[in-house]
Amino acid sequence: MKEKYLVFILAMILISILFFWLGANTLKNSEKEVKSYDNKIKQTLEKLNSAMIMDQQLSQFTEIIDNSLTKDGKFSVDELNAFQKKIEEIRDNNQMKLIKISDSNKFAEAGMIETTYNLELEGTFQQMGQFISAIEAQNNIIKIQFLDISPTQAASKNTTVDPNAPNKYRITLELSIFKVKKEA
Repeated sequence: MKEKYLVFILAMILISILFFWLGANTLKNSEKEVKSYDNKIKQTLEKLNSAMIMDQQLSQFTEIIDNSLTKDGKFSVDELNAFQKKIEEIRDNNQMKLIKISDSNKFAEAGMIETTYNLELEGTFQQMGQFISAIEAQNNIIKIQFLDISPTQAASKNTTVDPNAPNKYRITLELSIFKVKKEA
């Protein structure tokens, strides 16, 4: 009778070991499968994020293209005034001093329309950088043709200048705005 209990106990131990061994193998396989799914989900999310960023950038690009196509042979007065007003807004937001602004039509390549703006501004180096960034972020095809930065001089010798004040610069900027003529 003692031998039957001993065999029974050994059988129970063997079954317990087999049970835990199978459970551990199943858990390892499940863990590998979960990691595999996690990696697939990560890759899919990265692709989705990239696609969303590209969609955003391309939608901005299509807006630029839509704004840059025209059937007219020149910029309309309303377009020129709107762009000049936008320049003034950007200048005002960056707290820069406007010295001079002028625009003129330029002879451009066939199928292109170009208007050039000549600006003279006064401000800090940081203000200038923010101004140029904001101009280039507009929904038009814009090219900066010329940029000159020179320090401004004090108005007179009697004027005291705060040594902690940021340096002011005179910025001379020539930028062109383009449109493309649509062909029929």
